[in-house]
Amino acid sequence: MSFNPAAKADTVALMDIVQAQCLSCHQIDRKRVGPPFREIAQRYAPGPAQETRAYLQRQIQQGSRGNWGAIPMPAQNRISAEQAQAIAAWLLSLANSSTKENS
Repeated sequence: MSFNPAAKADTVALMDIVQAQCLSCHQIDRKRVGPPFREIAQRYAPGPAQETRAYLQRQIQQGSRGNWGAIPMPAQNRISAEQAQAIAAWLLSLANSSTKENS
């Protein structure tokens, strides 16, 4: 197994964004204001990967309404398209993850 410092740095940067922009409303396995990340992943992971990531990227950047109840998700204007794509890919990876994390 090799260590890739760039990949590690990317993961740390991604988690910093999630911490700063997402965790006030979402958690991994528990509902907060918004749905748990794992539940989102399980709903959307069965779809075609590229289209699903693009859809989630749009939802992250533009916000959404009515997909998970009455409380709308505000647009995340501080998150770039590249960052939103990375968050979407990470989120979808949670669909098959069996470990319970409580962030």
